Amino acid sequence: MYSRSSKFLALADDIYHHALACAPGKASLSTLSSIAGLLLFLSVGRTHWLLILLCAAVVQWMLSCCKAWNSTLTQLPGPWYAPFTNLHLQYLFSRGTVPDFVQAAHARYGPVVRLGPRQVWISDKAALKQILSTVDLPKVAMYAEISREKESAGLFGEVRPSVHTKLKKMLSPSFTVGYCDKLDQFFQKPLIDTYNVYRKELAKCAREGKPLVLERNFMEDIHKIALEIMGECCFGRGFGSVAAEKATPEPGIDLKTWLNIPNVVFSGTKMRYRLVYLKRFLRTCGINLQFDWPYGMMKAIDLVVRRRQAQLKSPDPEFEPRQDLLQHLVTDGKRPDNGVKMNSRDILDQMGELLLAGTETTSATIAYLFLELARNPDVKEKLFRTLPAMDLADALVDGKTVRSDPQYEYLQACIKENLRMHPIASEMGRKTGKEPVLIGGFVYPPHTVISASYKDLHYNPAYWPEPNRFWPERFLSKDSPLHDGVAPAYDSSAYWPFSGGAHSCIGMNFAWHEQRIVAANMLSRFDIEELAQPPLKLRQFITIQFHDGKWMARLKPRLPVDGSAFI
Repeated sequence: MYSRSSKFLALADDIYHHALACAPGKASLSTLSSIAGLLLFLSVGRTHWLLILLCAAVVQWMLSCCKAWNSTLTQLPGPWYAPFTNLHLQYLFSRGTVPDFVQAAHARYGPVVRLGPRQVWISDKAALKQILSTVDLPKVAMYAEISREKESAGLFGEVRPSVHTKLKKMLSPSFTVGYCDKLDQFFQKPLIDTYNVYRKELAKCAREGKPLVLERNFMEDIHKIALEIMGECCFGRGFGSVAAEKATPEPGIDLKTWLNIPNVVFSGTKMRYRLVYLKRFLRTCGINLQFDWPYGMMKAIDLVVRRRQAQLKSPDPEFEPRQDLLQHLVTDGKRPDNGVKMNSRDILDQMGELLLAGTETTSATIAYLFLELARNPDVKEKLFRTLPAMDLADALVDGKTVRSDPQYEYLQACIKENLRMHPIASEMGRKTGKEPVLIGGFVYPPHTVISASYKDLHYNPAYWPEPNRFWPERFLSKDSPLHDGVAPAYDSSAYWPFSGGAHSCIGMNFAWHEQRIVAANMLSRFDIEELAQPPLKLRQFITIQFHDGKWMARLKPRLPVDGSAFI
């Protein structure tokens, strides 16, 4: 074996020097090692390959440990094992329990903590502003893993700074306050369908002589409403989540395929995220693992896009295209990396990401709002005194009214306080580039992953007295008649519910519009109480969610209901 291995090593050495002659400065010791390792692997028997791989892994780990130990990051506080491995972080990411671990680390080590060889979490107020706005560090590569492919990522998954800027500029016109106002009918439709479901359930209670109250998995109800809103705005029609009997698929597509679109988007995106480290490992082996859209779903979206494109060529002078997010991409969508007009697959990549981000984030945020109100009856009663009491049959209040009418001032304060306590994620991942970066008085070496731990900042008592208290008065003017005279004014520099800088959430106006409409109309019609249930567990994969998607609540109509009207 020795003679055979020597021949392979000699061959590897010849290859290395040939590479060096062809590309001076490009070849390196690692190049020789890689070539020699491959040839040595081919030269030995199968009984030895596991031992060789194990030795190589140990050597690689030892070299990484030496590099991490000699890094300036050793000056930062953190657990003793942080410089040596990130396996614990990989495990926590796959389990969705990173936020709990990070929160405990901040409590023990302070606002700056090293939790991996090159992974740092920061919750210092001044440093967060630098990370997110002033210096505006680029996003970590992990965000790109949720996309079908990196070259066609949506805003959430796009990590290339220049491409992200172009994409955001192209999409921005469809996320203005005025544009959201024009989409109001699409926000209201799922609410109307939900109220019809509630009316049927109340009618059943009346027929059976039961109290006219509803016991619902309210997290599921809100998720369905958010899903239908995104379906109307991103795919041109809903998915029948609230009223399955009303579901109408795109002509030429069977109902099952159309109704399954949300499940495909959610499961596919989460799978990409949870397998991020496996995909990275496979790429080092030359295997590029990708999860493409199913054929049926791709066909459905292609039909939608083609129909919209054909309608734009309509000779009818009175024809007006439907104004929604999908139409904006059909009309003006161009790939930000090359300027070429988006095809159906490109549009699906964007709409799929928007569907995920717009559904999971807003539905969870709204559910948290109702949860906090149910657990803080004094705040809820004060809110009810400011809101009109409405019947299920009454016309819905539109988003513009909630935004501008002083009657809804306290509701908006409740929403802001809820965003402080329950942001969509615990941190935003950023990274340094090829050069060191000065953040908060400390120089971070190149290729350091810096997570802006803004949820921990939102609970810092130095900026938020009684941080665990749901205290909407923080966000009221001292001159407001609704102010309690005690709550301190909030510190806007310690408040990052929608990130900031170039990577601030493009859907902020959309999310605000949806929260206003859903909360104002639901709370004007129903009182809400939390039902007895196991302690809620939260998990964060892409966003923070109720672990099992369940929060049971009791809904009571705020106005007296004549049961005979349902019989």
